[in-house]
Amino acid sequence: MKRITTTCFFVIFIVLSSAAFPLDSNVVIFQKAKEDVMKGMYHFNEMHYLAAIEFFRKALEVYPDYYTASEYLARSYKLAGYTDLALQQWQLLLEMTKGNVLVQNKIDMINFRSSLYNGLEKSFELIETTEYNPKELGRFRFSVPIDIAIDNDKNMYITSFANGKLVKLDPNGQGIFTRTYSLEGKLYGIDYKSGMIAVSDFANNTVLIINTDGRVIKKIGSTGNEELQFNGPEGVCFGGDSSLYVVDSGNHRVQKFGVDGRFILAFGQYGEYEGQLNKPTDVAVRNENVYVTDTNNKRIAVFDDSGNFVENMTPDEFAVPRGIYIKNNLLTIADEKKGLFMYNFENENHQWFASWEGKKKFYHLTSAVVDDNGFIYACSNKNELIHVFSPIEQQISNIEIEVTNVDAKKFPTIAVYCNIRDRYGRPIYGLTQDNYTVIEDGATISTLSVDYLKNMMPAASMVLCVDRSQPLQRYHNDIPWLAEFILKKMHKNDKLKILNFAADTWVANPYDWSRRRALKALKNFDYDNGRDIGKALYMAISDVLPQMERRGVILITDGDTAEKDFKAYSADIIIDYAKSHFIPVYILTLKTKSPLLMRIANETGGAIYKGSELDGLRTVYDAIKNSNDYRYVLLYHTFKMKSLTGWWSDVTVNVSYKGQKGTEWAGYFVP
Repeated sequence: MKRITTTCFFVIFIVLSSAAFPLDSNVVIFQKAKEDVMKGMYHFNEMHYLAAIEFFRKALEVYPDYYTASEYLARSYKLAGYTDLALQQWQLLLEMTKGNVLVQNKIDMINFRSSLYNGLEKSFELIETTEYNPKELGRFRFSVPIDIAIDNDKNMYITSFANGKLVKLDPNGQGIFTRTYSLEGKLYGIDYKSGMIAVSDFANNTVLIINTDGRVIKKIGSTGNEELQFNGPEGVCFGGDSSLYVVDSGNHRVQKFGVDGRFILAFGQYGEYEGQLNKPTDVAVRNENVYVTDTNNKRIAVFDDSGNFVENMTPDEFAVPRGIYIKNNLLTIADEKKGLFMYNFENENHQWFASWEGKKKFYHLTSAVVDDNGFIYACSNKNELIHVFSPIEQQISNIEIEVTNVDAKKFPTIAVYCNIRDRYGRPIYGLTQDNYTVIEDGATISTLSVDYLKNMMPAASMVLCVDRSQPLQRYHNDIPWLAEFILKKMHKNDKLKILNFAADTWVANPYDWSRRRALKALKNFDYDNGRDIGKALYMAISDVLPQMERRGVILITDGDTAEKDFKAYSADIIIDYAKSHFIPVYILTLKTKSPLLMRIANETGGAIYKGSELDGLRTVYDAIKNSNDYRYVLLYHTFKMKSLTGWWSDVTVNVSYKGQKGTEWAGYFVP
């Protein structure tokens, strides 16, 4: 019996040992891959995406089935500007996971944005996502709403004609404030631009310029038919040239003012012939043209910005056209009787939208405005409802959430940096804590903050790339002159880094606020052979990437380009890299504007100006300093203890906004 037991034990030991050796080998291999992933995650969270790529690739060479390494390799490619390589990696990951929904969604997003339909809604099919009923808003109730404005934070301002109230709601429909500016007031038209709001008071024949807190900055107008006088002001609209247009309905004209209240001109008079108006109600501006709803003449009258008549637009039969609004190529007209009319300037397609979901329809539609993500806010005056519609294309794919890094340096405080985009790649701005759910290792985070960047004092962080190739020597004295358009406006909380480049790049002046030190660096006669614009721009974007201020890259060059100027990094990589992180590239040229440089500037959200375009040069600093910071920082305290050093924590971010949803996972190693 004893011998049998010993023999059995020996056999069992041999079997278990032979099974254990390959298991131990796999553990060692995985542990080696994990070390590379930890190094890759360090660089990823420091936003050193090219370095992160190398470590994730090394981890996959050792352990090809490491899902986290494979996913983060794709993310690093995407965030580094290598969109095609990211797409290839996600395709491999899709095969590995046999159709993971989140991976498929990322592939679909990239494919859609590179398709024919990129950036343009081609159909007019709408889905109602939200309905605001004043009866449900308590003290923020509005009566007989007339017009709507949407600010950069997606807050909504509603004018109430019956009681003269202005109501402000946040992006989720929660009340922020109500303002009454006159007991007998009847507020009518409203428009928003760059932190300022114009609102007309029909009863008091005035236009108020207010800030986003509702405080009055200026009053324009009085009763009458002379300059600076109104007889029932209705629609208002800010122009592209720092002007304000006001529809003076009772006087059958439109008046144009500076935002300081200075009268510029008036155009239109009573009648039915060309250039004449009959009870106009609203106004919108596109490029150099001004579009007026000529209500009693049942048409849209078009003037140039100097008040000269251009044409009457009648793409379809109107009944009572009231509100008019233009966003990019889309024109919306609110017709009191027929509903919502939509017109595409690019292809001249047009369509009426009057009912939905069977029996629902508008009752006295007075206004329909569009936000940056294509949502349409329609004011149904008679039944006092605000309807929010989404183009049907927006509902096909989820919201894209892109986690750019996770900062655990101040553990147990965790900061998750992420970008939120719609299916066209446009940033979704103005989300609040109510739009987010964060889950860490299966537990929902109860205290979450998303306002970190918004609460910071506005400041600019910029990298100035200066072309120091041999051909630029002839413009040496012009380079400091161009830079002065930025340097003269800088404040002590701003910072500018000067990066010189020829075939290589070198720092001429580190981040600094000093105009004197910057000019000294710019005046150094420091030139070299060759030129690699692509490398300089890529290095500049990488440099400004982690900065917490408003960010921008500025390039000074002669404006010529050749294929050899983008040896290290192509223009496509530069564009995708900058767009991934909302960093605009502004280009100041000393001679010309090559099509390639124009494309880089335009597609990254920047602009290109020649040295002779002084008005444009003067706007560069302000455009960067006053831009929206589209990054979100999700701050929370983790429940984990420091003793769990090296532990991987899974983080899931969920976003819900106007009927759209998005999900993304991320994570961090406990430091």
